[in-house]
Amino acid sequence: MIHIRSAEEIRRFRACGAVNRWVHSNIYKALQPGVTTRELDEIAARVLAEAGATSSIREPQGFPGHVCISINDEVGHGVPGTRAIVPGDLVKVDVSVCYAGVHTDAAVTHQVGAGVQTAEFLRQAVLLRQAAQNALWAGIAQARAGKRCSDISSAIQSVVRTHGLMVVRRAFGHGVGTDLHEEPAIANFGPPGTGPVLRPGMVVAIEPVVSAGSRLTYRKPDGWTDATVDGSLAAHFEHTVVITDRDPEIVTFDADVPGLGKADDGLSQAPIVMRPMRRDDENRLLHLAAREMDAILMKAWGRRVNPAEIFDPEATIEVLEDGSGRLVGFFAYSQPATALHLNTIVIDAKFQGQGFGGRVMKRLEEIARQKGLHAITLHVQKNNERAIRFYRRLGYRDRGTAYANTLRMSKAIWKE
Repeated sequence: MIHIRSAEEIRRFRACGAVNRWVHSNIYKALQPGVTTRELDEIAARVLAEAGATSSIREPQGFPGHVCISINDEVGHGVPGTRAIVPGDLVKVDVSVCYAGVHTDAAVTHQVGAGVQTAEFLRQAVLLRQAAQNALWAGIAQARAGKRCSDISSAIQSVVRTHGLMVVRRAFGHGVGTDLHEEPAIANFGPPGTGPVLRPGMVVAIEPVVSAGSRLTYRKPDGWTDATVDGSLAAHFEHTVVITDRDPEIVTFDADVPGLGKADDGLSQAPIVMRPMRRDDENRLLHLAAREMDAILMKAWGRRVNPAEIFDPEATIEVLEDGSGRLVGFFAYSQPATALHLNTIVIDAKFQGQGFGGRVMKRLEEIARQKGLHAITLHVQKNNERAIRFYRRLGYRDRGTAYANTLRMSKAIWKE
């Protein structure tokens, strides 16, 4: 039976969605290399208890955790345990909440920085997250009164196919209500124009699950965790959506948590890989820095790029590549005190204006939060007006002159 919810019930779905977002937000703030999935689950348990809510999967279904945390090739239902997050891991966090007598369901796939994985692993991870989130929003766009359930299914499949990836066949969206899983079932594949008609008051969870390899999965020995049969990476995004007589209402939407917002972390833009610099990168990074920065430095200082400044041994350097492995740019940062300092950011002119710089700055904010730092600081040449405008748009404020011809800027970062 497919339920049509009353205005009072939808109000309760909104309240439940707020708790779901709160759980995701607290997990995201704690998600960093070295943290175990059990520690993340304990955070979820605390937040649920503080909200007077419960896990939809723990008591009713006997799941040995409060949330599902699945890593890399794990598709879903990952059991929290002693496994520690490694830099570069693809971490799927699936939160199901029962509050005020109703349930909500939301999932997001995070990539925790760039680690020791191969460049191909990192590229696949970026493309998977892009495809799965884009597929989610394509499905949500079809969640309108008068459409049919398979219109959602077809839209999801079309986006995934466009990226050359596979829909995991055993993963379905579903109705949500006083039970976590209700009718209708919503596949992530199939032709449009079939299945139940969507009507105002229906509440559904839309959740594409995407694989870089096989569409088939197997159950791990813990009896819960599903993983791809060929070990390929997988990504999962999900929102709880109310069908209205206008636009769909997403009760689990949160623009402050990457992946729970529509385009909050650049996934709808060109794919990008951020990885640690290797020694064999130095020549091409120096060449790029000279090409993009020499003119500015000559005007401000009468000199060219100094390699000792670019490759500061106290700095961490990350390289940016696009989906095909082309060099996009690089950035370097250090931690001189209680703030994260951006030493250098260089984006190839061919790639400027595509959002890569903004995504680097978001990456720096993530790093600062993970380190518990209160701010990001940077120095910019006063004659680099384009860069100054860019930083100001992102919320950076002028903090006076660092030294001759150089402006100091900073942005406060929330600290728990």
